[in-house]
Amino acid sequence: MAKITAGNALYLYRLLGRELGVGKQTSMARVAEVLEADGIWPEDLGCADVRALCEALTDFAKVTAFKKGQVFVTVMRNEELDRMLERAGEPTAAEKAASKGKPWKHRKGAKAVKPQKPRHVEKPAAVEPEPEPEPVVEPEPVAEPEPVAVAEEEPLTEAVVEKTVEAETASEPATKVEVAPEPAAEPEPEPKPVPQAEPKPEPVLQAEPEPEPAPAAPEPSIKLTITFDPDPEPEPVPATEPEPVSAAVPTPAPAPAPARPERAHADLPQDFYADVRCPDEQLSTLYQLLPADVDPMATLEEDFRLARSTHALEGTRSNVTFPLRYQRADGSPVTVTLRRTARAQAGKHWTLAEVTGDAPETVGPEGLSRRVEGAWRAFASDEDAAAATSPEDELARYAVLGSWDRLLADLAGVAEAENWGTDLHVLKDYLTMTFHRERLQGRLAMTDDGSSAAFDTGLLPPGGEPICAVLEPRDGDIAWELACFSTNACARAASYGEAPSAQTVIDALLAANSMDLRRLAQRLARNPRTMTLAYDAVADEVRVLLPGKSDALVVDLADNTAQVTGHISLEDAYSCARVVSSDQPGWLIAGLD
Repeated sequence: MAKITAGNALYLYRLLGRELGVGKQTSMARVAEVLEADGIWPEDLGCADVRALCEALTDFAKVTAFKKGQVFVTVMRNEELDRMLERAGEPTAAEKAASKGKPWKHRKGAKAVKPQKPRHVEKPAAVEPEPEPEPVVEPEPVAEPEPVAVAEEEPLTEAVVEKTVEAETASEPATKVEVAPEPAAEPEPEPKPVPQAEPKPEPVLQAEPEPEPAPAAPEPSIKLTITFDPDPEPEPVPATEPEPVSAAVPTPAPAPAPARPERAHADLPQDFYADVRCPDEQLSTLYQLLPADVDPMATLEEDFRLARSTHALEGTRSNVTFPLRYQRADGSPVTVTLRRTARAQAGKHWTLAEVTGDAPETVGPEGLSRRVEGAWRAFASDEDAAAATSPEDELARYAVLGSWDRLLADLAGVAEAENWGTDLHVLKDYLTMTFHRERLQGRLAMTDDGSSAAFDTGLLPPGGEPICAVLEPRDGDIAWELACFSTNACARAASYGEAPSAQTVIDALLAANSMDLRRLAQRLARNPRTMTLAYDAVADEVRVLLPGKSDALVVDLADNTAQVTGHISLEDAYSCARVVSSDQPGWLIAGLD
């Protein structure tokens, strides 16, 4: 049975509301991360697991279970709890006025509830050795302690234990032992709880007398009583909590470490026109650095959204720096710094404080060039690539992704082992181009109530179901957030049409009446597997690739004739070909080595 005090509930409301957001549906796994990071365990509050704890917090937590076992939690706003949080701070204006001029007069009324962090209850494993001197079963006939059922609830409800201990201390020492069986130092009372509460661990107690656990036992019991004496805000509790948490659960501890900048900077601007003051000096610098046909304000807003989505922000709460899509002469990106001021100017708390780039006088009239990265632009001209939206940016604008490094490592860990190149750059190209294709084909899946969405990554775990990227809704200018990669979600994979047969390509090469193409046709005839298909994300088409001397040849089939339309690097060719199929010829795979 859940044992949650008003102070505990208020603490959890403040914690979950701050970390998860109010009115936002969050996965149960994320709730568990937040609780673990704060050193809170469901067992401390009498709950079997995190879901049971959330279901017990009916005043502000709503648990929703979807098909295939997906469970989400929504923190709902509770005005009464909000008022309690306000009252837990400084006295209200009415209270100050009532006591003004009368320092001896205090406002009467119920004591304000303060947020109280649940105390971590150590598992009985450390306390079991205490009763070892109690093999004597003589106290069993004494049936006096039996009516006190508190011994069983003791590890769950420590507040009750405190009250019981006080009452028992005033009456007899024997009763005190029943409530807190831990003090093995007490002579007579200890045997009573041993046979009753923990008969099974007796053999363990006999085996442990050698390390002399008896002296250690009284210490935790004394700490338990002393810790609960100051009930308002148990400052000593955090001092004892970190030790068991880090010792018992070493692995999950680092999980919450990579905090999301989105939450750390909860008040970051989302609309540059409405939230950021842009001085003429900084705007003038941008106008001189960027091409003449580029809108600096639109660029600032779009690139800041991308930086928030991929956690590419640097700085503090008051100073935030992020990169633009344009690069300097040395290849490094132009950066912009925003500064927050306590006093709003023209209703705006943020100011465009600095633009770091090349000196305007060294930039030509065409402006700085755009930073174009990724294999997706391999088939397009420089002009077409610069005018197109990269699949990477498209995915980041659609959903908050978090750090690319962490995202790619998670996906690579779930999928079958495969060579994804240095820094998993092939996997990044693959994922973003796959999303681009599926979005163009309308294959993104969404629940009827809009509570979640998913898209098929096209990857498989070892012998498992297709891996889907699961998205959950969020407030703000980016409507979705990547929750996890799962095999329980359903979505349709992208299709790339029927591949032309090797014979069709051979006939088209021979019809071109070119010696070079005839040689390609002869080579393809000897080994049809040398031909492969690759995805052109800019044109949204599938291209035919054949091996060149040190690169890949792009062959265009039209009117039953073939023509070589371009050459691309083996590395880019493999990334684009991997989008279509995992089965690639050896000459192309060698491009990754």
